[in-house]
Amino acid sequence: MAGKHWLSTCHKPWLLVVDNADDPEMEISDFFPVDGSGHILITSRNPRAKIYATAGEIRFSGMNPEEGIDLLLSSAYTKCQLDHCDQQRERLARSLGSELGYLALALCQAGATIRRNIYTLEQYLRVYVGYRDRLLPKSMSTNIDTTNAIATWEIPFRKIESDESPRNKDAVDLMHLFAFLHFDGVSESIFRSSAAESGDRDITGVVYPDIILSSFQRSEMAQARLRQALGVLTDHSLIDFDPETRSYSQHPVVHRWARNRLDQEEQLSSLHCTVGLLARSISPYLEASGRIFRRSLVPHLESCLQKLENSAPSFPDTSGIANSFERFAWVYAECGLWKKARTLQERLIKFRTKTLGWKHEDTIRATYSLGQTHWNLFDPRSTIEAQRKVVAARRWIWPSWFAFYVNPPWMPDFISYYAALSDLTLALWLAGRRDISKVIGMRASAGLLKLLGPDDPITLNAMFNLARTLLHLREWDKAHDLLIPVLRKRKRLFGLNHPDTLMTRNELGVLYCERRQHLAIAERLVTNVLKARKIVLGEEHAYTLWSVNDLSKVLCERGRGLEAAKMLENIISVVTRTLGDDHVGMTMTKGNLAKAYVNSARWVQAEQMLTQVLNSTPTDHPDWVQTISGHVYVQIQLQQWHDAEANCLNVLEKIRKKKVLAKDNPRTTVIAEQLAYIYLATDRPDESKALEAEFSAIRARSADKLYRIVPEGLINQIP
Repeated sequence: MAGKHWLSTCHKPWLLVVDNADDPEMEISDFFPVDGSGHILITSRNPRAKIYATAGEIRFSGMNPEEGIDLLLSSAYTKCQLDHCDQQRERLARSLGSELGYLALALCQAGATIRRNIYTLEQYLRVYVGYRDRLLPKSMSTNIDTTNAIATWEIPFRKIESDESPRNKDAVDLMHLFAFLHFDGVSESIFRSSAAESGDRDITGVVYPDIILSSFQRSEMAQARLRQALGVLTDHSLIDFDPETRSYSQHPVVHRWARNRLDQEEQLSSLHCTVGLLARSISPYLEASGRIFRRSLVPHLESCLQKLENSAPSFPDTSGIANSFERFAWVYAECGLWKKARTLQERLIKFRTKTLGWKHEDTIRATYSLGQTHWNLFDPRSTIEAQRKVVAARRWIWPSWFAFYVNPPWMPDFISYYAALSDLTLALWLAGRRDISKVIGMRASAGLLKLLGPDDPITLNAMFNLARTLLHLREWDKAHDLLIPVLRKRKRLFGLNHPDTLMTRNELGVLYCERRQHLAIAERLVTNVLKARKIVLGEEHAYTLWSVNDLSKVLCERGRGLEAAKMLENIISVVTRTLGDDHVGMTMTKGNLAKAYVNSARWVQAEQMLTQVLNSTPTDHPDWVQTISGHVYVQIQLQQWHDAEANCLNVLEKIRKKKVLAKDNPRTTVIAEQLAYIYLATDRPDESKALEAEFSAIRARSADKLYRIVPEGLINQIP
């Protein structure tokens, strides 16, 4: 969907290739962009696919005989050998080419087998015909062309299987794993990283073949054995090696053949082995140094999960698969693929709750991860629900019996409980319940400071969560006093560009922006974080887009609204594609874009954008009042007196009846001042005085000053 949207909005020429669209049940048009200036090329064995042709169709068959023979001979022999080619060899080549239907892929595979002296041309022809005749009755062979191609791979692979040497047996086992990995980008690092966990308990519960068990030993001999087995597959042209990327790949048709040749039991066994191998390659510590490698695993995770879905829709059905799911979800979350992470985590929690119980440590850990995913999806209600479950479970799990007697459930005083409170602090902040977030955050920070000290990463996390809440409560000095030591210690512990350090640097820049102090430092901080996130996380990661929003705020405070607006306009389509129009990240982007429009006096665009923001902001959220205030300010500039007055009265009515804010709250005061100005501007001074009597915090203003009212947090005063 993201690719379709990007192509639909791309103004440059593009070419979309829908390759191997052979399934007659597949609706190929689902993959077509709705607009754009490009072309679509479809390759298919399904003759009915021609209904999609708008610019014509070409039917491909085998090469003509002379071309096919030339291709076969040039693939099978060196130039020197071809110079001495006799009539017997040409006759055999013509016979083999005819048997292969002059299909280019089959001819190249046959030539490679002959060139490596696995068989002579005469032997290959005899063996090929025998294999093809045995394959014809099988359901996997759908037509003669497919059978011709399959037989060319069966010949070298059967040769490998028939050899009892250790490296050939290892090659067969590896081929079964390659069949369930993605066909492209298979790195040796998958096997090496799996070896890194050999000293830990095996979390997968899988019986691995000898070649994989050997690679777990982390020795030079084991690595040499692995490369020998890979070399066998490469020598027989069953896989390809790219020296630039140091990775292996398969032709998609070979990849499908390697899987389909296995019976159902063999497929399930190899699939579980591949899933376990990938899970072991994911470090439980998620070190920053392995982030690029873990990102490269995503296509392989997708491949395995799709095949698991097809073979066992009710998965996970074993603890091994469940444990693998947990690590797959970590990778998805780290890459910003939070919806996919959420799907796996919800299945995992359901399985563990049923088999282990809701108070088991593994279930609690999975629930915590789900809460973090909900947070990143800006789903405050689900985040709070998950974190409350973690807090409740932590009350009943004590580090020791001594801790139970000293601190009963109604007085918990241990690390895991305070860490859970810290996570709940963050969830409440996201939901806008910042007063409660502050109370819980202070308790969490105090408890962790007492038990772990000020330098422990868990304590630093609690201090950061509390600082973020204090910042949005406008307790800026307290927030600053927490952020500075957290930043200093995270830089020392994790490095300058660790995600936690980047988050702290970004928040400090936002703090300076909110205080309207040290704006040059704020811009440098947020700009550097944005650059680092583009490199570390990618340009379309949600946290990168978050930094773009924060930088736009700083630019507006520095009077560069046009620059901020252009920056935000450029990411609107990215936010739509990656997060969706209904995501809170889109609301945040549109709100900041409205702020940039106001800063550059583009009132009409600002009014349109604020209307969209209000339509997606819950009326019980604290930011709703602030957004209404901004909308009123813009309406005043456009002299939309009636609409501006109606908005002010609506907010003040909610404040009077539902007590969403105190009457002396700064945000209430701004709304009241705006209404008072509207009364004066429309020649109703008595109503203005009555309003001032009700809201005593309203400052007396002359008419020429009142137009300067600017809603809190929206922009600086405009001269």
